[in-house]
Amino acid sequence: MTTPFDSDEVVRLGWRQGAILGTELSTAASKYAPETVSLNDADWFILTSHDCDIANSSIDKEPVVEVLRAQVETAKKADKQQSWGRNPRTLQVVLDEDEERKVLSCKVHDRWTIPRHILMQEAPMGCLPDKERRLVAEWLAKRYIRAAFPTAFDLRWRAKLKDWQKLLKKHSEWLQGVYLRVSTLAELPDGTPYKCHLLLGVPQAKRGGAGWTKKRNELEQEVQTFWDQFRPGIECVGVEVHGVDEISLADIELYQRFDADWVSFEDDTSATPPMADMTS
Repeated sequence: MTTPFDSDEVVRLGWRQGAILGTELSTAASKYAPETVSLNDADWFILTSHDCDIANSSIDKEPVVEVLRAQVETAKKADKQQSWGRNPRTLQVVLDEDEERKVLSCKVHDRWTIPRHILMQEAPMGCLPDKERRLVAEWLAKRYIRAAFPTAFDLRWRAKLKDWQKLLKKHSEWLQGVYLRVSTLAELPDGTPYKCHLLLGVPQAKRGGAGWTKKRNELEQEVQTFWDQFRPGIECVGVEVHGVDEISLADIELYQRFDADWVSFEDDTSATPPMADMTS
C-alpha cells in the first residue's frame, strides 16, 4: 500500500535543499542514522536532496531524502583547511544568524536517508543561505567527480607531496582554489615530459588589497620553483595568480582542482574533460 503523500504540502511547508530539520524531525531522523555515526543533542540535520526530488509528486519514485549531520562547533572561526570545500571529507560552514556566528562542521560519511513522507510532519527550522547551500551540495557532488591524473604524472612528483601541502598551507589565507592543467591524461613513458600550467585563485577580498602585488609575485615564484624541481619529467610552463572574481568557468574548463587532499589540501574537484590536451 502506497504511503499517503502530498507533495504540495511539502512545498508549502518550505522543504527544499538546505532546509534544516526541526526538533520533531531531528528526533525521527536520528532513529535512521547508521550505527557508525555519533550524534549529540546539539546536532543540526540538513536536507541535501535536490529540490526536484524533495517535491516529486510520486512517493514511489522518490521514497527517501538524504540528510547530513552538522555539528555545531564552539569556535566562532572556521578552520581554513576545511572551508570552501577544500577537504573532501570535512566541511566547515560559517553562518551569521541574528548577530550570532555559528560554525557547522560536516563529515561526508555522516549522512543517510529518511522516509520522505515524514517531511509533512512539520516545517523546517530554517534553511541555509543560498551560498552555503550551494557549497554543501557541490562539496558532496565533488566526492564523486574529483580530480584524477595519470599514474605516470603522479609518480614523477608524489615523493614531494608533503612539501606541496606545506606550501599551500603556508599561503592558505590567500588561496581559495588551485587549478592544474596537464598536457595529456595519457600514461607517458619515461623520457617524455608532461607539461603543466597552474592557476591560483585568490579570495576577492584579498585581491588588490594591502600587499597584493608582493604576494602575487611571491605565490608565482614559489609555486614555479616547486614544480621546476621535477624537470625534465614535468615541465611547468607557467603559474598565474588571479582573484576568483577574475576567473571564469571558461578559464578553468580544462583544468582540475589541485588543492591537495586527493593530493590532500583537500581534493575536491570536477574531472578534467577528455579533450584536455594542450596544443602548445
